[in-house]
Amino acid sequence: MSPELRHDVFGPTGWADLTEVADVVAECEDGLALSLHPRRQEAEVLVTSWGMPRLTEDLLRKLPALRTVVHAAGSIRKLISEAVWAQGIVVVSAADANNEPVAEYVYAQTVLALKDVHRRAHRIKSGKGLPSLEEVPGIYGQPVGLVSFGSTARKVATRLRHLESEVMAWDPHVPTDTLRRLDVTPVTDLRELFTRSLVLSVHAPLIPGQTEKLVTGELLRCLPHGATLINTARGAVVDEDALADVLRERPDLYAVLDVTTREPLPPESPLYALPNVMLTGHVAGTVSAERRAMGRLVVEELRRIAAGSPPAHAVSAHASLLRA
Repeated sequence: MSPELRHDVFGPTGWADLTEVADVVAECEDGLALSLHPRRQEAEVLVTSWGMPRLTEDLLRKLPALRTVVHAAGSIRKLISEAVWAQGIVVVSAADANNEPVAEYVYAQTVLALKDVHRRAHRIKSGKGLPSLEEVPGIYGQPVGLVSFGSTARKVATRLRHLESEVMAWDPHVPTDTLRRLDVTPVTDLRELFTRSLVLSVHAPLIPGQTEKLVTGELLRCLPHGATLINTARGAVVDEDALADVLRERPDLYAVLDVTTREPLPPESPLYALPNVMLTGHVAGTVSAERRAMGRLVVEELRRIAAGSPPAHAVSAHASLLRA
């Protein structure tokens, strides 16, 4: 990783902690530097982050001692190849630290949505006067739907308990008993989830051929009056053309999009002009000093590895298919 990214992720104290627990044989900014480094063959653990190229079979041949990859970021989808799994290399992800700010973001946007802040702010700035407070649903006891129930969604559900929300989730990969144990109402029909949710938060990973455009125009039209859609997962999970059409038809709806299929959206995208859309430009995940939490997680995992213990945040090949 670059010196700037290393500083963001570890800071001076975090890097000092890392060098205490591990013998750093190489510091490389990119895959080329790694493949050419004279001590690359000694590396048993590879610490990576954003910008690291895919660990292909060719690159792995140059790292014969590699046993563990610790990724100081969220998604491992672009990093880990089939060759990594085939060689039995342990993969560790700091996604659990990366998604804490995402959960906070979703919680904050949920509160704003239930206070009708998004629409009210636009109307007031447009000079249309003060909307009636009778239109504000209020934050307590409202129905909130979660599309997919992975780590981020679970953290959102935990935070929503404070609001006494009726939390519902759709996830065909999570047993209904698991959801009920977490005080979450399982909903097996996605259409029903949209119909019942005053706030609908998308957390589904982008799985080619399965979740692309999972959120269709038909589903969006099922949202109740005054509902808000929040997407912090992947832009392509939502059919953005259909979303624009529905938002034009239904000015009562609102969409908070932290992610879009293309980032930034092309200039001709209708989402720019719609008054009932907020675009926040992929800010929900860790930024700036928030990234230090990932650095701390990496150091903790290196301590476990050095002590001969299994890492706490290892990702299996199967689990990786269900992640963003």
